[in-house]
Amino acid sequence: MLSKIWIVLILSVLSSAFVTRLEKATPKIVIVGAGASGIAAAAKLLENGFSDIVILEAQDRIGGRVYSIPFGKGFLDLGGQWCEGEGGNVVYELVKPHFEFGDTGITPENDHCHTSDGIMLDQSICTNMLNMSMSILEDYKKMGKSNKSLGEYYEESYQNKNSAAIDEEFADQIKDFNERQMNSLFASESWYDVSAKLAAHTAAEGNEQLTWKDRGYKTVFDYLTKKLPDPSKALPVDEKIQLNKEVTNIDWNSNEVIVKCADGSEYRADHVIVTVSLGYLKKHHPTLFTPKLPQKKITAIQNTGFGTLGKIFLEFEQPFWSTDSKNWAAYAFLWKQKDKDNLIGSEKEWVTDVTSFMRVDAYPNLIAAFVAGKHMKQFEEISDQQLINDSMWLLEKFLGRTLPRPINMRRSKWMSNKYFLGSYSFTSIDNEFNDFKDLGEAICNGENKPILLFAGEATEEVNSGYVHGAVSSGWRVAGEIVEHYGSPI
Repeated sequence: MLSKIWIVLILSVLSSAFVTRLEKATPKIVIVGAGASGIAAAAKLLENGFSDIVILEAQDRIGGRVYSIPFGKGFLDLGGQWCEGEGGNVVYELVKPHFEFGDTGITPENDHCHTSDGIMLDQSICTNMLNMSMSILEDYKKMGKSNKSLGEYYEESYQNKNSAAIDEEFADQIKDFNERQMNSLFASESWYDVSAKLAAHTAAEGNEQLTWKDRGYKTVFDYLTKKLPDPSKALPVDEKIQLNKEVTNIDWNSNEVIVKCADGSEYRADHVIVTVSLGYLKKHHPTLFTPKLPQKKITAIQNTGFGTLGKIFLEFEQPFWSTDSKNWAAYAFLWKQKDKDNLIGSEKEWVTDVTSFMRVDAYPNLIAAFVAGKHMKQFEEISDQQLINDSMWLLEKFLGRTLPRPINMRRSKWMSNKYFLGSYSFTSIDNEFNDFKDLGEAICNGENKPILLFAGEATEEVNSGYVHGAVSSGWRVAGEIVEHYGSPI
C-alpha cells in the first residue's frame, strides 16, 4: 500500500513538472509599449526561453520616451539624454564595459550666472549660490518622511543659510532660479508640488551628466537586445514588435487576457505587461482596463506626480560661447522681478520657465535648454519660428549683446503627444510610501498567476523618473513571469 502511495506521489510530481515545462514553452505574452521597459522585459523573457511574445507599440517608432533623432552625423535626444549616475544604475553597469561615456561637465565653477538686465555676476558669487542650492537639495532628501514640499523646505532653509548681507532682491532672484532648476529636475509645474518623500527615490551615485556623445540614448537598446557587443548573440526582439498598434482595452476578466487595438485586432495572452506612461494611465485607466483596476492601484496612479520637461537645441554656424568646457558649460538666468512681470500674459511668457542654456557634449556648435514649469502648454503650442525668436530674445537679454541667428533648431513636445502626456514621474505631496510599490504590483488570478503586470519608470520604488528605472522595471516583471514557471532569471 505504501509503495502505491509513493508511486502516486512520484507521478504527481512528474506530472506537475511536465505541466510546468509545457506551460513555460507555450505561454502567450503581450507587452504594451516598446519603450525602455518593454524592450528590457522582452529581451529578458527571450533570454529565459519564452518565445511567444508580441510587443504592441502605438507609435511608428520604438523607444518610448527614449527618442534619439538623426542630427548631422549622429543623434540628439529629445527624451532621456544623460546616463544619470554610475553606482546603482543598471544601464551604466550594462553598457560601461563596452562604451566610453562622455560628460556634459556642468559644475558650479563653470556655470555662469547672468541677470535679466544683461549683467554677468562675479563667478565666486555664482559658484557660492549654486553650491548652496545643491546643499539644500541634499539636506532636503535626508528628511525622508516629511510632508513638506520642496518649496516650503527651501524657504525655511534659505532663511537659515542666507546671510543678512545678501540683498533682498538678489535673494528673490536666487529663489526663483532654484525653483526653475528644481522644476527641470522633477518635471514639475511648481516645487510646491514635489514632496520630501522623494528621499526614497534617490538617483544613482556618481556622475549624473554622462552622455552618449553623438550616438544617442537609443544605443541602450542595442545592449539590452544583445546586438552589442557581439551581434552573433542578438536576441530576436525586433521581430516581436508591431508598430502602429494602439491598445484601447485590456480585458482581464478571465484566465485569458484579451487585448484590443484601435484597428480592430485582438490578442489573447496568459500574461500582459503594461508599460504605458503614468500620464497615459492617469487619463485612460478607466477605459483601458476591464474590469477597472483595484482601488489601491488607482489611488497610486492619482497620487503620483507626472510632469513635462521640454528641450530646445539650437545650432549655430560658429559658437558664440567659450568652447573650453573647464571655463564655460552653461548660462544660468536670474530674473529681475520687473522684467518677469513685464512678460505676464504675453506670447513669450514661457521663457520665464527656462533655467539655463548649456553645452551639448560632442556637438561644439550646439547649445540646449531645459524648460519646465507652468507654461509648458504655451511652449509646445508656439511655432518653431516663434520658439527660435523667443529663445534668441532671451539669450540676448541676459547676455547683453546681439547674437548670430541659429541655423537649426530641434524641440520636444512630450505633453502634446497623446501617448505620453508628459515626460516622467515625481513624488508629489499627495504620495503615500506604498504608492510606487502599488503601481508596480502585478494583478494575479485565483491561481496566483500574474496575468496583468506593470512596468515603466513610475512603477519603481527606487530610481523612478529615470531611464535606468524603466529598464529595471522591465527586468522585474520579466522575472515575475519566469519565476511563476519555476525557473531562475
